[in-house]
Amino acid sequence: MTICPDCGRELSSPGNICPSCKKTVKNPFTIREFLWENFRLFTMVGVTGTMISLIPNMGSRVLGGSWITDPNNILPLFLSIIILFGTIFLTICFLMIFSRVLAGRHAENIKHRLTLRQGTLITWYEGDFQRSILLFCMVPMWFGLVMFFILLMPMIPNKYSWFFAAITGLVCIPLLLYSFLGWTIGKTVTGKIPGMNRSPMLSIMAGAVIVIGFLLFILLVAPALFDNPDRFSGDITIRADPQYFSPQISSAKGLRLDITNLSGRQLQASRYTWSADYGYFIRVIPSTSEVTILGNPVTDEDSGTIYWTYSPGDPDRNKKPVKIDLHIYPLQGTGELAASSLYLTWYTGDIVSVNRSFAP
Repeated sequence: MTICPDCGRELSSPGNICPSCKKTVKNPFTIREFLWENFRLFTMVGVTGTMISLIPNMGSRVLGGSWITDPNNILPLFLSIIILFGTIFLTICFLMIFSRVLAGRHAENIKHRLTLRQGTLITWYEGDFQRSILLFCMVPMWFGLVMFFILLMPMIPNKYSWFFAAITGLVCIPLLLYSFLGWTIGKTVTGKIPGMNRSPMLSIMAGAVIVIGFLLFILLVAPALFDNPDRFSGDITIRADPQYFSPQISSAKGLRLDITNLSGRQLQASRYTWSADYGYFIRVIPSTSEVTILGNPVTDEDSGTIYWTYSPGDPDRNKKPVKIDLHIYPLQGTGELAASSLYLTWYTGDIVSVNRSFAP
């Protein structure tokens, strides 16, 4: 039985015009018909996502595998621009799809009504089941694509791309959010305070500027008041991965060493020296597996991660435990802020193991 959702009159079949209110009752929503009617939007999403994913491969074919990591190459910057605005375009397409999924819902036959205290709490229309299935698949897909591309930008190992991602993530996006919040608060305040209605646009703009300035003041001043870059949140330690390493049998380029209990703000305000009584340090870019030999000791200011390795054919290699030392200093000055050590013992003649219980 088909019932008109507006006047409640019974109809012979969906798609007919109600003789009482003269409104057409739509056929129930189906995934098959929706995909067929909106295949152009899905084609645009697929083409855009494929284009973004194929650009790094094209660059590698033409320029070689190290084109992204070249510090003097500006092309990764344009890759980040394509990723950002391609993601915005994908979001627009997905939002159009979501709006079309929900369009015309209230013109369908009502299947169930959940009432509470003589009021309708939830109205379940005939096509809502298939709508829910489609949205259940597409909303996580959209969120995953957006988060993957946005979080991928700062991980591109190029200084131009990193600066673009930092400016976008730390300046542009928060400023847009602050502007929207300030504009909304300004409209609310203008409508409630007498006298401001005489110049509504000027009052809204003034309120928005005040709100944005206040938020920026909190963002910039509050961390400086409560955070001391010379004070660390805990004992600085060295985390090693994997626990067993050999350049002859391991697929890893080196033993990865990470500084723990050091925030990003503290990391940027510090410089650190790595040293070892055997072996040397390298830098490995995970996306390209490119290796740069740094030597021993190493002074670094770029990241809290470094790799240690040794020459497998070294005839003078001794079997004493290897001690790796880390010393952290401020960017300006020579006073040591923190230090930590890590010992590696020889599991076999060619394999070292991380030994945190070793006592020299």
